[in-house]
Amino acid sequence: MSAVGPVQSIPAMKWRISPSQAGFTGFVIGLLLLCLLGWEMHKHHGQEQHGAQSRSVASADMVAQWVDSTLIASAHSLRGIKELYDLTQAQPGSIDAEALATLLVRRRDSLEFWEEVALVSPSGRIVASTLSSSLTRIELDQHAFFTPLLSHTAPVLEAVSGLYSSETAGGELRLLHALRLENPEGELQGLALARFAPSVFADMLERLTLNEGTSLGLVDTTLRVLARRAEAGIAASMSVGKEVRTPQLLAFQSGSDIRRSWIRESPVDGVHRLYSARKLENAPWVVIAGTDTTFYLNDWWRRFWALMAGWLALVVMGAVAMRHYRHLYAAEQELRQHRNRLAMEMETQLQAQQASELEAAQLKIAAMAFETHLGMFISDAENRIVQVNATFTTITGYAAEEVLGYNPRFLSSGRHGAAFYRTLWQRLKAKDSWQGEVWNRRKNGEIYPQWLTISVMRNDAGAIANYVATLSDITQRKAAEKEIHQLAFYDALTGLPNRRLLIDRLEAALKDTQRDGHYTAVMFIDLDNFKTINDSLGHYLGDALLQDVARRLEQVVRDGDTVARLGGDEFVVMLHELGGDLALAAPHAEIIANKLLMSLMAPFDVQEQVLQVTGSIGIALFTGSEVSVSDILQQADLAMYQAKSAGRNALRFFDTAMQTAVVERARLESDLRQALENQEFRLYYQSQVNAQGVVVGVEALLRWEHPVRGMVSPAEFIPLAEENNLISPIGAWVLETACRQLALWARSSATEGLSIAVNVSPHQFRQACFVDEILDILAHTGANPRRLKLEVTESLFMAEGDTVRARMEALRSEGICFSLDDFGTGYSSLAYLKRLPLDQLKIDQSFVRDVLDDPIDEAIVRTVIALAQSLELEVIAEGVETQAHCQWLYEHGCMAYQGYLFSRPVPVGALVVERQAACMRSIAASAP
Repeated sequence: MSAVGPVQSIPAMKWRISPSQAGFTGFVIGLLLLCLLGWEMHKHHGQEQHGAQSRSVASADMVAQWVDSTLIASAHSLRGIKELYDLTQAQPGSIDAEALATLLVRRRDSLEFWEEVALVSPSGRIVASTLSSSLTRIELDQHAFFTPLLSHTAPVLEAVSGLYSSETAGGELRLLHALRLENPEGELQGLALARFAPSVFADMLERLTLNEGTSLGLVDTTLRVLARRAEAGIAASMSVGKEVRTPQLLAFQSGSDIRRSWIRESPVDGVHRLYSARKLENAPWVVIAGTDTTFYLNDWWRRFWALMAGWLALVVMGAVAMRHYRHLYAAEQELRQHRNRLAMEMETQLQAQQASELEAAQLKIAAMAFETHLGMFISDAENRIVQVNATFTTITGYAAEEVLGYNPRFLSSGRHGAAFYRTLWQRLKAKDSWQGEVWNRRKNGEIYPQWLTISVMRNDAGAIANYVATLSDITQRKAAEKEIHQLAFYDALTGLPNRRLLIDRLEAALKDTQRDGHYTAVMFIDLDNFKTINDSLGHYLGDALLQDVARRLEQVVRDGDTVARLGGDEFVVMLHELGGDLALAAPHAEIIANKLLMSLMAPFDVQEQVLQVTGSIGIALFTGSEVSVSDILQQADLAMYQAKSAGRNALRFFDTAMQTAVVERARLESDLRQALENQEFRLYYQSQVNAQGVVVGVEALLRWEHPVRGMVSPAEFIPLAEENNLISPIGAWVLETACRQLALWARSSATEGLSIAVNVSPHQFRQACFVDEILDILAHTGANPRRLKLEVTESLFMAEGDTVRARMEALRSEGICFSLDDFGTGYSSLAYLKRLPLDQLKIDQSFVRDVLDDPIDEAIVRTVIALAQSLELEVIAEGVETQAHCQWLYEHGCMAYQGYLFSRPVPVGALVVERQAACMRSIAASAP
C-alpha cells in the first residue's frame, strides 16, 4: 500500500459562479444602469426646463418693469395736468383756455411717446387739447373704455385702453391713458386724456438683445398684440393688433395670479415654446416671454444620446465578456475533469514520482507568480535580460524576442542624468534592493512614468546571480495627481489661479520685496455690469464671457505676472518687480491698469452675442514687510470701491485716507451704539415766532456730545444711525425727552402754550409699533398731545401711502399735529397734500436763503405760501436770518418764522421765550 493515500479528485472551485448566474447578474446590473440613466435624464430635463422658465420669468419681469415705468411716467404727467386743471378751478380766470392749451403742449412734449393730450368735460366737450383739428367733442358714451371712469361711484380713477382705431391718427391703432378729474367732494369734473402709439413698446423690445429661440410680447385686455419680437431682424411692431387668444392666456387673465408659465405652440408662428406671463401693475395688460423648447433642450438631447451610447457600449462589452467567460468556464471544467482522470491513473506511481512532481509544482507556482499584473523582467549578473512576462510587453510594447540579451538601459528616456543612475546602483550594492519613480520610453517613443522595484538575487556563494525588476505604469496616477493639483489651486471655469494660489504667490512676493526692495502691485478688478448680463442672458453665456475676460487679461500682462479669479466677476492681477522707486512703479502700474480697462471695453463676441462690459480697478502697491497679505487685498478692494463710486470704468490707487475713513467710520459707529446708554445725546431747541413776535413753539434738534470728539455734527451721525437701524431707539429717546419738557412747561403760565416740533425719521415712522410707542410716551410723561408736532419729510409717502395715512389719522385723533418738513425739495405732489392729515407746511431754508436775489426761489416760496393758504394749512419758513427776509415773508402771507434772526439752537436753559419785539417792529409798522 502506498504510504501516501490515494489521490483525491480536485473539487470544483467554490467561489466561481455559473454562466447562468453571471448572465442574470449582468442583466440586473444593466437594468439598474438603465434605470439610473432614466432617473438622471428626468432630473436633468427638469433642471433645464426650470432654468429656461427662470430666464423667461426674468425677461417678462424686466419688460413689465419697463412698461410699468412708462405708464407711471404717463400717469405722473396726467396728474400734473390735473393739478393745472385744479388750479384753474381754485382760481377762476387765472389761466385762460389758450394758455391752458399751451401748457398742455408743453406737457405733451415732455414725454416723447405722447402724441396728443386733451382735457374733456363729462359731456365729452373738449375743454383744451393739443389737437390741431377742428374736433370739439368726443362721444364718451359710445366707448366702453370710458364707462367706469364716468361712473358716479368712481370705481376707477385711472385707466389704460386697449388698441383702437383712431380717426385723428389716420385710422391707425392707438392707445389711450385717461385720468378722472374730481372736485374735493369726489364729483366728476372731466377727464385728462393722453393718446400714444403702441410703437413705444415695440421700440423697447427692439433695444433688447434676444437669445436664440426667445420671444417677447405684450398684449392688451382683448388679447391683441401691442408689441412682439421673436428673433433679431424682425421688427417688434409687425404683429401689432393680432389676436392671440389661447386657453392658457384666457385662464391666466381671468385668474388672480401675477405670474404663470405653460408650454404650447405659438398662435403667431407655430413654434413650440415655454411661456412665462406677467401681469402689469399699472395696466390690465400681460407681458409674455417665451423660450423655444428646441433650444433649451438641445444640451439635454446631446447628453441623452451620449449616455445611451455609453450604456449600449457597456451592454456590448458585457455580452463579449460573458461569451468569453462561458468559454473559460467550459475549459476549466474540462481541465478539472482531465486532471482528476490523470490523478487516478498516476496513483500507483505517486511515490516514485513524488520528488519530481513536487519540483514541477514549485516551478508552476513560480510561473504563475511571474505572470502577474506587474511588468517583470529578469536579468543576469551582467544585467542582460533573460526573461520577461506578458505584462512587460503590454507596458513597454517590446516583445520578449526583441529584448532578450539586451541591457535594460535601452528603455531609458534620457530625462535622468548620470548622478541618478549612480545613486541607484550604489543603493543596490548596499541594500540589495531599490525602488522609485522612473521616466522610461516605450517602443513607440512615448515617454511615461513608471514605478520600478529592483531586487538582487544571490547564489549560495553570495555572488549576484540575477536582478529581478517589477514595474508598473503610473501614468493615470500622475494624471490624477495633476488634476487634484489643478482643482486645488486653479479656477475650474477660467483655468486661472484661484484665491489659494494667489495668496501663496502674494506671500512669496512679500518675501521677494523684503529681499530686493522692488514694488509689487495688486489690482482688484470687478466687472461693472456683469450681473445684468448673467441674469438676463443666462449663466451659460455669463460663464463664457468670464472665460473671454480671463483670456484678455492674460494677454495684457507679462508672462511672469499673475492673473487670478477670486469668484463671480472678481479678478486680481499681480504685477511683479516694478522697481524700487515708487515714482516709477506707480505710473507703470497705472499704464497696465489702463490697458486692462481698454481691453475690457472692446466688445466681446460670445456665442454670437455682442456684449459690452467695463471694469473698475483698485490698485495697491507694496514693498517690504509693513503689510500682510490680507491687508494688501483689503486695500485693493477699498480702492476698487472708490473706482465704482467715481462712476465705474475707472481706476483708483489705494490711499491711506481710505483706510483712515473706513476705520474712522467703524469707530464712530461703535461709539454711536454706546452713546444712548452713556447719555451722550442732548436736545437743543430753536424758537418759532409768529408775525407778532410771540414765541409760539420750538423745534427740538438732536446733538451728540462725544466725550472725546466734542459736538458731533448731526449731518455726520444721523445718516449713520439710519443705515445701521439705530434711528428708532434714538428717535424714541428724542420723543420722550421732548414730551417730558412739554410736561414741565405746562406747569408755568409763561410756557404752557409752547409746542415742540420733533423730526421723525421715515424708518422710525414705518415701524409697526410707532403709534403705540408715542401714545405710551404721552401717557407716562403726562405731556399734552396738542402741544406735540411731528415733522415728517416727503420721502415718507413714496411707499406704503395707505399705511402712513392710517397711522397719521390715528395720532391726529389724539390731538397730535403734523408738519411737512423741507417741502419743495423732493416729490412735492399735490395729491398727498390733499389726502394726508397735515397741519403745517415748512418752507425749506434753501429757498428762503436766496428769496430776495433768486427769482426762481422767490416764485417757489410765493407758490408754497399760496398753496398752503388754499389748502387751509399753516406755513412756517425756516432759515430766516435777516430782517429783510422776515419783511418779505410777512408781506407775502407767511406768518410764522424760524431762524438765526430770532434764536440759534440752544440748550433748554438758554432758551428765551419772550416776545421778539425788536425783530418785528418794522413789520408791525408796515401792517395796514
